Amino acid sequence: MSRRTNQELQKNDKLSQDNFLKDLGIQKSFLKFGNFGSSVIEYLEIGMPYMILYESVIAGQDKAVTLEFTESRKNYIYSTRSALKVLGERPLHAHDFYELTIVLSGEVTIQIEDEFVTYHAGDCCLCNRNIHHRELQDHDFELLLFMFKEEYIRSVIEEDILYDESGNIYKKDNIFHRLFLKNEKISIYTAKEYIDFRLKEEFDQNLFFSIINSILKELSEKRSGRSYLIKGYFCRFIELLTNPLKYQVTTHQGKLSREEEMVYQISMILEDCHGHISNEELEQRLNYNRDYINRIVKKRIGKNLSEYKRDFLLKEACHLLLKTDLKISEICETLGYSNRNFFNKLFTEQYGITPSKYRAFKGEGM
Repeated sequence: MSRRTNQELQKNDKLSQDNFLKDLGIQKSFLKFGNFGSSVIEYLEIGMPYMILYESVIAGQDKAVTLEFTESRKNYIYSTRSALKVLGERPLHAHDFYELTIVLSGEVTIQIEDEFVTYHAGDCCLCNRNIHHRELQDHDFELLLFMFKEEYIRSVIEEDILYDESGNIYKKDNIFHRLFLKNEKISIYTAKEYIDFRLKEEFDQNLFFSIINSILKELSEKRSGRSYLIKGYFCRFIELLTNPLKYQVTTHQGKLSREEEMVYQISMILEDCHGHISNEELEQRLNYNRDYINRIVKKRIGKNLSEYKRDFLLKEACHLLLKTDLKISEICETLGYSNRNFFNKLFTEQYGITPSKYRAFKGEGM
């Protein structure tokens, strides 16, 4: 499956993401971004019961491939890692669905809150809703992201009816049942749980890929009964992951440190006001003095508070350059810079290009 998919997708050469980025020639994605482009946290939704994403990265060749599977269609999306970097470093993201990461080949590191966890071929990770995470693209890998709403996975489990020798109905208890029960007792905003499925023995490719390929084949072919078959295959995959002879299952609580939570608060405030906030107002909103705020920002971000606020100002400058017809001198005035040469210097240091060239380069469909 993996080799064929790569050959097909490498024929394309377009950048991918959401309608928000149509100006960059980016194709439509079935993922819905509540705040695409945030430098702090992105929030994702799917407008359907479930969706599967195939992702492949070949770091040395600057290749990054995404393929979306839904019950309505396949969506081919292709990009390069360098092109994606134009958008800036992708932040952590959270979503309203559960996400099962299935590593097909290679090695992938996932940042989960303030932890970095590495997975290899055959390993899987189930992230609860609203937990902050992101996949790093610093190694070669192929993976599937199985994203599903709670209503969907509940129906999958409830319809998996078995019978004993006497003809009595029974249902298997599994990891999802226990996860749902925990989520009913605690707030979604504190449900920072993720579950590791680590291989205990040599990777059994035959069973692993036969189930995955069957799911993708059913999604690729519009034949009757496929919705039921996909549910059945997913039940088989859950059974494989929860087989104690095959996998070691470990539940983790991803928690932010107090300092990290404070940095998120600061970042959200600065993003909301585009960096236009006095130190006095920031002190009042956070209930900490500026020296402490500056020390935490420097420790966690590597910049002092003034430099960090400037990042948000310059990000707003990018937005104004692309989305408005304001002159650069007017943008300087809007952002509080009285010296255009100084503004040009800061902008060039940040983005490696002058504001005027940035506007012209982006405007041509970069």
